[in-house]
Amino acid sequence: MELVPKLLLTLCKSIDFVVPDDHLEAGAKALAQIQSLKPCLDQEVCPTSSLMRPTPPPAFHLHIDASEVTVALYLQSKTLWFLPPLDSSLSPPWRLKLPQHLVLASDQTVLPPQRPGRGSGFFKSDQPPVLVPQSHVLLEAFLRLRARDLGERMGSLAMPMITYMWEYVDDDGFLDTSQIPEPLRSSYQELKEGKKPVRQWSMELKEALEISDEQQ
Repeated sequence: MELVPKLLLTLCKSIDFVVPDDHLEAGAKALAQIQSLKPCLDQEVCPTSSLMRPTPPPAFHLHIDASEVTVALYLQSKTLWFLPPLDSSLSPPWRLKLPQHLVLASDQTVLPPQRPGRGSGFFKSDQPPVLVPQSHVLLEAFLRLRARDLGERMGSLAMPMITYMWEYVDDDGFLDTSQIPEPLRSSYQELKEGKKPVRQWSMELKEALEISDEQQ
């Protein structure tokens, strides 16, 4: 079976992976081989594929034992477009020195353990290997989404996610802000200082990233 480079992105009633755009079909075929994953019975009413959900629907999803819990695939171009391509150079990840923006989901030296109210922590097993973005990459993604989609539904959702990263990751000591590139690092620090209205801060972030209205 072909190894498909992929990243675990989120876990909240869904297990979400980011795959290269040209590996979507291969990723879907790989998931379809897992017996506990079932096809969506009705995509028109399924909340995962609904166009009314707060975030864009995945490119592909299956349900765990026909439940509402899903395993979904998202395209890199729609989620982590600012990262280098997820290609075959990342397979198999345990034999490599990973790029700075990625880490094995089982890496206990980087990821926190299970903590009350803070999720399940690092994976207990490294088989099969799963890559996850470093915490500073997640924050960078939400900052970029806030600026790119300002005034749209996705841009609105990005703001509480930035606050979540601040309160539950940064404040808990699991975010190295020095790894965030400029001008995002300075903008994030300004947000934490709380000296500007969020709307003004958002507009200045958009300008700092040189995002025009045509690019939205």
